[in-house]
Amino acid sequence: RSFPRIRLGNDFRTLEYTDNSGTLVRQSPSEVPLNTLIPFKNIQKIETRKAGTAPEKWLNNFLLERDSVAHPDQVVGILRETKGCYLFPGIPFNSILSLKIDKTKIEHVIRLDECSIKNPPFKRFIENMEQEHRLWLSADKERAKRASVHIHCSGKYPIINTLMQKLLKEIGYNNFKLISEIKNEELKQKNPDIYLKLNNFPANKIRQKHIDWSKDLNQILEPLNHFIFLSDLKMENISAALPIHKIEFEEFRDNLLKEIKYAETKNQQAQSDQMLHTQERNILKKITPFSRKLLEALSASRTWESAVEIASKIKQPRAILFCENENVAAELNLSLTEVPRKLWINPFKFQQAEDLTQLNSKITHSYLKPGTIIISASARTHLENLCRKALLESKQAETVLHEQKLHIKKIKANLELLQNKKNKSAFRWLHVSLKQLLYRDRHLFQIPQGKTE
Repeated sequence: RSFPRIRLGNDFRTLEYTDNSGTLVRQSPSEVPLNTLIPFKNIQKIETRKAGTAPEKWLNNFLLERDSVAHPDQVVGILRETKGCYLFPGIPFNSILSLKIDKTKIEHVIRLDECSIKNPPFKRFIENMEQEHRLWLSADKERAKRASVHIHCSGKYPIINTLMQKLLKEIGYNNFKLISEIKNEELKQKNPDIYLKLNNFPANKIRQKHIDWSKDLNQILEPLNHFIFLSDLKMENISAALPIHKIEFEEFRDNLLKEIKYAETKNQQAQSDQMLHTQERNILKKITPFSRKLLEALSASRTWESAVEIASKIKQPRAILFCENENVAAELNLSLTEVPRKLWINPFKFQQAEDLTQLNSKITHSYLKPGTIIISASARTHLENLCRKALLESKQAETVLHEQKLHIKKIKANLELLQNKKNKSAFRWLHVSLKQLLYRDRHLFQIPQGKTE
C-alpha cells in the first residue's frame, strides 16, 4: 500500500544528526533547511518534550500512537518541506519515471542487470522506442507525400520568393517554382499542384487548387512601407527568427528611423564642415611655399634706416618697400634714384594668414630676391609673424581635415550599422510573418492521398 503523508509537527524538539559534510548538527524542526532530506541512519538522537531518546525507539512509539499507519521499516528519513517536517519513505526504484539533475533530464533509469521485458522500467523504455519509431515512420511518409507536391508561386519580390522557398523546404515541400504566367499545358499535368498566389495574379486563371495570400502579404508589407525597399533586401543567414509583434516591430522601426535620420543629418553637417576645412587647407597649402620664400627674403632684407642713409648709392633693378606710412615710403622712393622699379606695400593691411594670398603674385615674386626688400622693423616683425602663423595654420588645417575625415568615417560606419540593423529587422519581420502565415494555413498545403499517387 502507499505510504501516507505523516507530518511530525511538535512531536520532537530537536534533532541531532550528521549532515552531508560529516558535521554533527543539532536543530529544531523549524531550523532544518527547506528541502533537506535527513537519512534516518544519520540521526543520532531525537529530543522530545519528555527526554531524549534513540531514533528507532522514538519512531516505533510515534507510529504506534497513530495506530500503525505505516511500518517503521518503510521510513528512510525525515524531509523538511514548507509546512514542516515529514516522514520520508523513499521512492521505489521501478517507480522512477525520470530524473532531472540541474539542466539534465534522464528519461529512463534501468538497472544494468535487469534489462528484461519483465522489468517495468525496461518495458517502458522499449514501449517508448516503439512509439518513437511509429512517429518517425509516420513523419517519413508525410515527408514523402509533401515531396511529391508541386508548389507554383506567383510572387513579385525576389526576397519573398526566396524566403517562401526556404520556409516550404524546411517542412518538406521541395518542388517550388516561381511563375509569371500559367500555361495551359501546365494545367494538364498530372502532378499534384498547388498555386500560391502572392500578388494580384488573376485567380480565375488558376483552375487547380490555389492559396491566395495576396491580402495577407499586403498586411505583412504594410509596416515596411517607407522603411525599406524590398528590392534591396537580401537573405540573412539565420536559422530561427524570434517572434515579434507588429506593435513591437513598428515601435522598433520608428526609433530606428529616428536614429538613421539623426545620423544622416550628422553626416550632412560633417560633409559641409569638411568642404570648409578643405577650402581652408587648400588656401593655406598654396601660400605655404610663398610664406617660406618670404621669410627667406626677409632674412636678407635692408633695414629702413640703412636704406635711407645710402638711398642714392643703391643700384639694383628692383626694390620693394614695406612700411605702414605712405608718405615715408614716398620720400624713400624719391631718394632711390638708381632703382628703376620700385613697389610700395603696406604690410599691415594683411592681418590674417590667408591674406598673404594677395601678396602671392608673379609681380611680388619678382621682387623677393636678396637685398631687394627694404622694410621697417615693425613691418618685418609683422610679416615674419604672419608667415609663421600661415605655416602653423597650414599644419593645423591638415590635422583638422584628417580628423574630420575620420569623424565622417565613423559616422558612415555607424550609418552602415544602422542600415544593416534595418535590413535585418525587416528580414526578421518578413521571416516571422511568413512563417506564422505558413503555420496558420499549413493544412491547405495538404493534398488528399489519392491525388498523390
